[in-house]
Amino acid sequence: MADSQRADGDRKFGYWAGHLVVVGSMIGAGILTTSGYTLRETGNPAALLGLCGLLAACGALTVAELATALPRSGGDYVFVRTAFGRGAGFVSGWATFTLGFAAPTAVIAHLALTYLTAPFAEPLSAVLPAWAAENRVPVGATLLILVVAAVHTRGHHHSSRLQVAATVTTAVVLVAIAVGGILFGRGDWNHLSAGGWPTGSQWLALAIGLIYVGYAYAGWNAAAYLGGEIRDPARLLPRCLVGGTLTVVVLYLLVNLAYVYALDPVEMTGKPKDEVGQVAGLATAALFGPGAGNLISVALGLALVSTVSAYLLTGPRVAFAMARDRVFPAFAGRLHPTRGTPAAATFTQAAIAVGLLWSGTFEELLKYASVGLATLAGLTVASVFPLRRRAGLEHPYRLPLYPLPPLFFLLLTAWAVAYTVYEEVAFGGKLPGPAVLSLLTLLVGVPLSRLLPDAERERGAGEPGA
Repeated sequence: MADSQRADGDRKFGYWAGHLVVVGSMIGAGILTTSGYTLRETGNPAALLGLCGLLAACGALTVAELATALPRSGGDYVFVRTAFGRGAGFVSGWATFTLGFAAPTAVIAHLALTYLTAPFAEPLSAVLPAWAAENRVPVGATLLILVVAAVHTRGHHHSSRLQVAATVTTAVVLVAIAVGGILFGRGDWNHLSAGGWPTGSQWLALAIGLIYVGYAYAGWNAAAYLGGEIRDPARLLPRCLVGGTLTVVVLYLLVNLAYVYALDPVEMTGKPKDEVGQVAGLATAALFGPGAGNLISVALGLALVSTVSAYLLTGPRVAFAMARDRVFPAFAGRLHPTRGTPAAATFTQAAIAVGLLWSGTFEELLKYASVGLATLAGLTVASVFPLRRRAGLEHPYRLPLYPLPPLFFLLLTAWAVAYTVYEEVAFGGKLPGPAVLSLLTLLVGVPLSRLLPDAERERGAGEPGA
């Protein structure tokens, strides 16, 4: 027991740190981009957004049960490892660290610098060398990732202060856009008539949109990664997970109501993808006029720092937990000698994120992260079934209406991932595309897991405290 407690570190995070990590992880590139893709693909935002809000709630309720039964740092890795064995845990942990944290960190940092630098593109081009001006977004995003990572290695107090400040800023900006746009902006409530129950060909477009909006809601399990560092986890973790998720569901519905009020969904279906990706900018320009665009752009860029911060705070806990189980390089399992933070794991995630940042376009990065996140979330939610049957494992919290929430989550996720990959293979240009590469990244962990020492695999399989 003592070793397990030392591995998890001191429990220094309270309720609001956990709640805001969930909110900060969920608010980010999703709400500021994927709603535009959703409107373009379906022309029917109401059904998709309501469906994904329900999807996120089902996932959060399931993970709340898992996190209180296994309140250790590492989140998905710990749940899958305990439910399905050490090899499956390695696959989940490897892919979660890469697809669930490093890739989204790159996506969000890229978007943050896109918004921050857009109003100053011409002045920067005039004073910077040609290469620097052309690559201002990836260069700036690289610096953002490294600075935030450095802050999180300084201690829990600095992490909490940064996360609270950045997340509150993000929420204030989005509420201002939503409430201000609805009350004082120029829009048309008739745009809502495009919503309703999907019909005909909309169901196929809905699968693609579900991947995008599922990414927008990704992060509902974030507090579980801090399970070993949150005080009184049996009481606080369910509140953090469910409360944070419900906060974001309400905020997302409010913001997307403003988007639909501002933008005609039918017109959005005819716009190019690179234009609809900046849906927040399109909506604010429609609501308040183009003059407000620069101010909103800078505000949105600053707001996205909260999500970069949340991913760089929670992701290293996966590498830390895996290193303690001897399935990740040992350096990631070391805490800073005086600050008690997983500094090596934090900078490892930052390095992978920077590498991915320079590897493709924003849309490619977004799809790469989205498909992998959906698949990993399904594997995590499926863990509840064997763990419910595990003798001797306490469940301080049990999700209501079991097994309906996890079954609904798994069926909808499987359908969305399968059709997204099918569409890319059947109609995509270059192969393998980002969706296929995302699944290949996950599958790489299967042969790697076979390299684990047999003794270690036998000792660790199914043991929550190992």
